[in-house]
Amino acid sequence: MNLLNRVAFSIFGVDIYFYGLIIGLGVLACLITAIILCKVKKIDTSYALETFLTILPSGILGARLFSVIFEDGLTILDFFNFRTGGMSIIGAVIGGAIGILVYMLIKKKPFLFIADIVTSVLMLGQSVGRWGNYFNNEVYGLQVTNPDLQFFPFAVNINGAWYEALFFYESVLTLIGFIVVLIVYLKTKKTGIATASYFTYYGLIRLILETRRQPEFILKWGNVPVSMLIAGVFMLVGIAIFVYLIIKNKKENSLGRKEIHK
Repeated sequence: MNLLNRVAFSIFGVDIYFYGLIIGLGVLACLITAIILCKVKKIDTSYALETFLTILPSGILGARLFSVIFEDGLTILDFFNFRTGGMSIIGAVIGGAIGILVYMLIKKKPFLFIADIVTSVLMLGQSVGRWGNYFNNEVYGLQVTNPDLQFFPFAVNINGAWYEALFFYESVLTLIGFIVVLIVYLKTKKTGIATASYFTYYGLIRLILETRRQPEFILKWGNVPVSMLIAGVFMLVGIAIFVYLIIKNKKENSLGRKEIHK
């Protein structure tokens, strides 16, 4: 892959970037899939639509805020200058989670019930969205010096040098994750399993891939690699939800046995 033109087309002199179009496509794919899943699970589809209307602005704000705080070359003063780039997927997940909390309080529904709807489709949008990095010529990994490995999709060509195509790796891995979490959501009747699966899986792959990034693509707070740290937190959150659900299930089964023996 050589350097690409970031501009898809222009309207009245305003450039429209591939990155924005692809992110929009990912969001649309998530929404449509969530509506279909709600119909399959016999859940009111308004939950999917209203949830996405709630978390979309909070996700965008979280993605941008995370970048301007931790990305080199950006400051909080650049927050509203979206056209300069800088949108963090991890920031979007955090912002989206805050949006779910707000929606949960409004609808008086359990957090995990709403989160399951979102996390069952979220990695589809992340898989699509990573291709925005292809057109932005960014999010690549360590240099590939072996000529036998200098080909796409294993590597990308940036200014004559070859680097690991991390954006492609993550796109494929999140697509696999989407399929796994989707099956989990469709097959299980237990609320929270999909959410736990999402955070455990996505946290793990981000934790691994972050170690391969070029320094300029690693978001830091001082010397602390923030994205790597939070990816680890995501994984621990997923494991914690699994533990919580196991303990809750054992208590419910124990209470059920006591009721039977009365």
